[in-house]
Amino acid sequence: MSCWKRLLILVLTLAVPGVGWGEAAAAASILRRASAVEPESLDPHKSAGSQEQTIETDLFEGLTTYDAGSRAIPGVASRWEVSPDGLIWTFHLRPDAKWSDGTPVTADDFVTSFRRLVDPATASPSAEMFEVVAGATGIIAGSEKDLSVLGATAVDPQTLRLTLVHPMALLPELLATAIAVPVNRAAIAKYGDQWTHPGNMVSNGPYVLTAWAPQSEVVLQRNGAFHDAQTVSFDEVHWVVVEDDQTALKRYRAGELDISRVPAGELDWAKRTIPSHLHVAPQFAVVYLSINMRQEPLASNLKLRTALSMAIDREVLADKVEPAGEIAAYGLVTAGIAGYEPQTLKFKGMSEADRVAAAHKLFEESGAGKAGPLKLSVIYSTDRDKKRLLLAIAAMWKECCGVELTLINREWQVYLSNRRQHDFQIAFDQIAGSYADAYDVLSGFVSTVGEMNDAGYASPAYDALVGKSSVTADVVERGRLLGQAERLLLDDAAVIPINFPVYRTVVNPRIKGWEENILNLPPTRFLSP
Repeated sequence: MSCWKRLLILVLTLAVPGVGWGEAAAAASILRRASAVEPESLDPHKSAGSQEQTIETDLFEGLTTYDAGSRAIPGVASRWEVSPDGLIWTFHLRPDAKWSDGTPVTADDFVTSFRRLVDPATASPSAEMFEVVAGATGIIAGSEKDLSVLGATAVDPQTLRLTLVHPMALLPELLATAIAVPVNRAAIAKYGDQWTHPGNMVSNGPYVLTAWAPQSEVVLQRNGAFHDAQTVSFDEVHWVVVEDDQTALKRYRAGELDISRVPAGELDWAKRTIPSHLHVAPQFAVVYLSINMRQEPLASNLKLRTALSMAIDREVLADKVEPAGEIAAYGLVTAGIAGYEPQTLKFKGMSEADRVAAAHKLFEESGAGKAGPLKLSVIYSTDRDKKRLLLAIAAMWKECCGVELTLINREWQVYLSNRRQHDFQIAFDQIAGSYADAYDVLSGFVSTVGEMNDAGYASPAYDALVGKSSVTADVVERGRLLGQAERLLLDDAAVIPINFPVYRTVVNPRIKGWEENILNLPPTRFLSP
């Protein structure tokens, strides 16, 4: 038996909790949801994690917003029109849209917020998502200093006009994301960076921030000034910070949480024991290893990076190590995205023996092991499922190439800091799409996007392809350009795709209104006891 197979057996024998069950202790007017991380920030323009954005969706509302199934619906804008050429969108704000302090939400609030988003001084990790708006690219790049050239204009207090650089049918979906919500100018002016603290934050969504205990919970209270407050059922939402999925499930079973995650290893248990609680569905996301392209020995050694990718048996990882519905990933964009044909690694379909032999040959040609076993390290945020995958990958690399991989566990915010500062060799990473479009995934690897591109990948050819796609109206041509870009990124092996995840969630049956959705962003607003 090979050493990596023996290690797989050890990994797969990690303890499974018992099958006892506790009734939910939460009062009917309080919803307790598990947060996988301590939020880095609740400033929508400065946070990049999907967990933070889910909380921000409870706090803020954009021109459009998400319904229970993550479909874009009217938000602050009750209706809109689009010009025949698709470049000018006119949004009409509802007259009863108010901030939590009772003041009206106006078109000027959106103009100011959009300018803040693209302003380099804000350093938003998501600003590039807004490059479809005229003038945004130059402002983000710093070549245009006049923020007023941004194609966002307040026609009057309740009418906003957006001018685009190319037609975008998915604009309502983009505007529903947390990056496009308005932020309160008065609160920011008064409190500066402290405006996101409880008591300081003024928001316009279904909930307001009332408490934030670090590493414990974020507490939200129903916003009485929200235009649709009468349909918001829960008086409070407690986002309870539980980084480890096993612990989250235990707390759910003890009645301390109403909604929680299910570890990969416990899916079968959940199917057998609490099937009425369980929700499993595909997610627009990809799990991958990010290679630090600014640090040797990996940065300049394509053969080494390719060998490491080829040495991974993705089917074994999906079927044996994490048998919870994940799909082995040979690319970065999931199937089923309209107007896009996903690309795949060239060795997909090779037999295991041929693939491992080719990986070993490439590793030998790379010269990386000539001075003795190659020692590498990988950082990851606290999670047992991630550790299981990484232990299995380490065993595969050891068996094929003699590589010795050290696993480095980091608390969430330290992990994020390491990634942004490129303080790692390899990082266990995941992209969760904000809206269902290939550009949302691929634009994160453009060299000019700053800290979002934590791999430090820099390819003029890739930048040109993604950039051209962003100004191409023809759907077929746009998809072709993005496909070429993904092909180039995969060939350069700056990232190593592992799997396309599913979300595994348990919801107390007393909670009504839960809908499966590919973005895994179920707003609290549509849930009820």
